[in-house]
Amino acid sequence: MAREWFWDTSGFFALLNSDDPQHARARTLAAQAARERIGLVTTDWIVGECCTLLMARGKPHLIPFFLDHTEQGRSVAMPHLDAAFLQRARGYLRKHLDHKYSFADCTSFVLMEERGISEAVTTDEHFVEAGFVALLR
Repeated sequence: MAREWFWDTSGFFALLNSDDPQHARARTLAAQAARERIGLVTTDWIVGECCTLLMARGKPHLIPFFLDHTEQGRSVAMPHLDAAFLQRARGYLRKHLDHKYSFADCTSFVLMEERGISEAVTTDEHFVEAGFVALLR
């Protein structure tokens, strides 16, 4: 199986927003992924979260580019999360109530486990708590 990285909300935000402290690192990782043919994976949950964050941070002008990029499907895989998958994510959340994971976090963690992905382009410490490598930390 080809190597894959999961792209989280904070990773996309850093890549899109030149004011973000992790912008240069996110750009470097995106270039590395292209050069080394590392697959990029995310979810609709993360896309929605990122659009909400862009709006909240006064960056709505970045949303069309972001949506176009993620909808094309050539550079970022976005697998369909069906009802059975979402049930597994709910189970993950129930099992980890001692953490402050969001439901979007849990969908990410379950997807990463199922696809054998160990690295995420994120600043989110929850990924580290869940046993993954956060490439922007």
